[in-house]
Amino acid sequence: MSAASRPGKKAKKGRQQGGFYEPPTASAHILSLSADGRRLNVASQHIHDQHLGPSEIHAQAAFPAEDLQQALDNNANPVAPIPEVIEGVEGVTVIAKPRAKRYPASDEPLRAWIPFRGEYLEEALRHEGCGLARNSSTCARCSEGTPTLRCLDCAGGEMLCNACMLAAHCRLPLHRIQEWEGTFFKKVSLRQLGQSIQPAHQDGSMCLTSRPGDEGLTLITVIHTNGLHLVNVRFCSCGPEERRTAFLRMSWWPATALEPRTCATFHVLRQFHLLNLQGNIAIYDFYRSLEIATDNTGLEDIPVGVYVAMTLMVRQWRHILLAKRAGRGHDCTGIGGTPQGGLAEECRACPKPGVNLPPGWEDAAVEDAWLYQLMISQDANFRLKNRLRTGSHEDPWLGPGLAYCVDEVPYGEYVVQFATQEDIRTCSGFAALLNALTRNAKGLRATGVISVSCRHELFLGKGMGDMQKGERWANIDYVLASAVKGTGVRRIMNSYDVGCEHEKGFFVRAQEFPELISLDLPRDAWVFVVPKFHVSAHKPECQGMFSPNYVPHAARFDGEHVERLWSFLNPSASSLKEMGPGARKETLDDLCAFNNWRKTVKFGEQLLRLMVEALPEATVHRNEFLAFDAKLRRERPNDVQQWEEMVLAWEHDRRGCPSPFTIQTRDVTRTEVRLRLLAEENLASVNDTAASLETGPSAFIVLGLDIRAAQYVERKETEQSDSAMLRINLQKCLAALLGKLRKFVQLQAVYMPRLLDPLSPPVGLTILDVDSFAVVLPSDVPTDRRLEVCGSHTKLPDMEDQLQYADACDALESLRHSLRMRTCYNQDKIANVTGQVPNTKARSLQESVDQAVKNAAARYRRAREAVQRLRGPGAWQESLRPLLDSDLIGLNERADGLEEGLVAYADEHAHMETQLADAFEVKWSLMRQKAEEYLAQTIAANRPAAAQNATASGEVRAGVVHVDIDVASEVGESDEDDD
Repeated sequence: MSAASRPGKKAKKGRQQGGFYEPPTASAHILSLSADGRRLNVASQHIHDQHLGPSEIHAQAAFPAEDLQQALDNNANPVAPIPEVIEGVEGVTVIAKPRAKRYPASDEPLRAWIPFRGEYLEEALRHEGCGLARNSSTCARCSEGTPTLRCLDCAGGEMLCNACMLAAHCRLPLHRIQEWEGTFFKKVSLRQLGQSIQPAHQDGSMCLTSRPGDEGLTLITVIHTNGLHLVNVRFCSCGPEERRTAFLRMSWWPATALEPRTCATFHVLRQFHLLNLQGNIAIYDFYRSLEIATDNTGLEDIPVGVYVAMTLMVRQWRHILLAKRAGRGHDCTGIGGTPQGGLAEECRACPKPGVNLPPGWEDAAVEDAWLYQLMISQDANFRLKNRLRTGSHEDPWLGPGLAYCVDEVPYGEYVVQFATQEDIRTCSGFAALLNALTRNAKGLRATGVISVSCRHELFLGKGMGDMQKGERWANIDYVLASAVKGTGVRRIMNSYDVGCEHEKGFFVRAQEFPELISLDLPRDAWVFVVPKFHVSAHKPECQGMFSPNYVPHAARFDGEHVERLWSFLNPSASSLKEMGPGARKETLDDLCAFNNWRKTVKFGEQLLRLMVEALPEATVHRNEFLAFDAKLRRERPNDVQQWEEMVLAWEHDRRGCPSPFTIQTRDVTRTEVRLRLLAEENLASVNDTAASLETGPSAFIVLGLDIRAAQYVERKETEQSDSAMLRINLQKCLAALLGKLRKFVQLQAVYMPRLLDPLSPPVGLTILDVDSFAVVLPSDVPTDRRLEVCGSHTKLPDMEDQLQYADACDALESLRHSLRMRTCYNQDKIANVTGQVPNTKARSLQESVDQAVKNAAARYRRAREAVQRLRGPGAWQESLRPLLDSDLIGLNERADGLEEGLVAYADEHAHMETQLADAFEVKWSLMRQKAEEYLAQTIAANRPAAAQNATASGEVRAGVVHVDIDVASEVGESDEDDD
């Protein structure tokens, strides 16, 4: 063993740069023998200095390095290490701990299985023959009959005679039987062996009330998990009068209520139900698998019409299961007395008066009333379409409005009143998306669905309805009002993609709601927000007004939970599209019920996980906010007080007071300037044609700016790429840019006529000249020649000045946005991205954002230089300052590695800057004192000569002395081998 001092590279680097002294660390070598005895493993373990005394730090090695190397070289025959005490350390011993034994069967299971595959094949073939019963001539149970039958569903494959097989399967009528024919097994049914089922006497005993012979037998087709079966059923007077009841008591579901001839076992219905909900298995595929299980050769006749019967039984099973889970079987009114939405699975975590709210919750204080608010979200899904096939009379709905989908009758009567209503429009660019989703509505009964869910991602009862054309207010209003009707809460926070527009007319339209969906709450009890993912696409005023980040009592409510529910329903979209109206609604109700039930049983785990994640995050955010708030109150108390007053006023009256969170932008944009210049050109050029207006002076300047921006884009990677498609696209872009250049040259001859020599021949532009062609604008011309070059277009420099200033503002905003995006990408990559492929994709996104930062910075610098040449120095330089490379830094890049976050970063560097400023102030005072002494001495020495010169010339000039002061940095340069 050895305890040696091994300083690391970082410690060495820190000492060389003048950092804190780091004492050497003691390490112990631990030897361990592998389980197979072939390898000697050596591990180093650091021993903290607090365990060592002053004399132990420089302890000598107890196990010299040459002995250790010799032990490693002799690893073929190692000696098992023995416990040994480290010198100088009391109570510390190093014991060789053998590693866990490795087993080839667990390390490489398939490779270990290969030698035994012949045995597996022989045992599999054994089941194709008689096996151990090949030499038996008598039945093992009765010792009388010939053992020629075996059951595929019973374990062991025991060979029995006919009588013993029937006796063993008197209660197992749906097992598969095979009969030995001397050289092979053939299929045979228990019905062919003479078995008949008596529902009232399942033990096989005879009944005198049943009709004897074949006249008393009824042929029934039974669907089971192992295929389709034809069985003989003998009814008697001992059981229930109705045959459907007798089948149900046998756990067989009859396809019809009157004289059923087809049944399905509860087991097969339950199996398909779970596979359909979890794996989206279509009933057609499931039934085809049962047919294949019955006969995979195509030589036997499969009963006809069983598929249609099974679809009916599945629908009945779903409906009864919903009623069973809702407790309708224990209600005296039964299924017929179920209220609207009574079969829906309610959320246990959402507030429900009389169930999970404490007494006196109605009188809670304002600061606590938000705890009892209902937080919901609605959205439209255009994937859940339905084709116009059968009518409702051919495909009735078993439970209209009893679960999650609203009743079609009152819903249709309300929506038909607004048949001419336009689709929803918003303040942003969602309108184009809505038009794209709803334009192909021909031949569809429903273009999609609208759903309402709670914040815990559970569907609300009576909160889903079809869209007949597109996303219209009539559909949204009805489904939303139906979902919240009768909830009993006093406050609702409603999230919607276009909540800013929904709030404007919702309560106006609500005055005409029918009694079935009339609102229970006043307008002040509703709070509308826009989901966090969608709010960024809205206008800045909408973001400050409706973002859940700013709305009081929203907590960490993102409003996007209904979007996550679509990922559960969308896999069933292809099946739902082809269903009839009744089957589709029942399937949607069943899928929603399954989602709600799975979320309910996982509430304990989910809420605990969220709480475990939230508690440390809340502590971190609270500490950072307190530090940030303390710094602002210390340095800018008046601004903090003014901000608090604005926030409190806005929270008290969100509709009447302006939102303090709205980003106020004073800079103009190129679009606004372009619009204003076009309007001025149109007024000034009343008699001009449309073609001349399209090539006006402002269009000339904008074209030049666009060409410059396109020329800056780097194309080296695309030109060197192996992808022919990328190079084709590059050539197309170059061709389009060449056309712009030719047009620019033509316009330049009109608006800058004296720029070139009129006698020089025109230049023929080609693809090779696209990147190198110099785009000359008035700002590139010297000031003394600018008006001369522009000729009669004297306003052209002013137009470029306005456009360049607006372009600089746009580039600056784009640069800020790109830096924020880079910060988010970096944080997301560090927190969530693992693996080679995800890292490659994440890195490509980061590179695209880095390129956007470079493009925006170059665009800003070009625009600012042009403005400086056009305007010269002035007040505009306060808003458009020089952009340094050190300014292109994101938030996380500034505070990387600091535990306290941005606030700690600011405080730390403010303290460092203060100390540095104090040091420089002392240094400057000293140098200033020396300079004043030097000036005094110099002036005193030169005074006679200066007086003589002044007398001769009649002038007196003050002496000016230039003093160069060098302030040397005390920070040394890093080593050459540093990172």
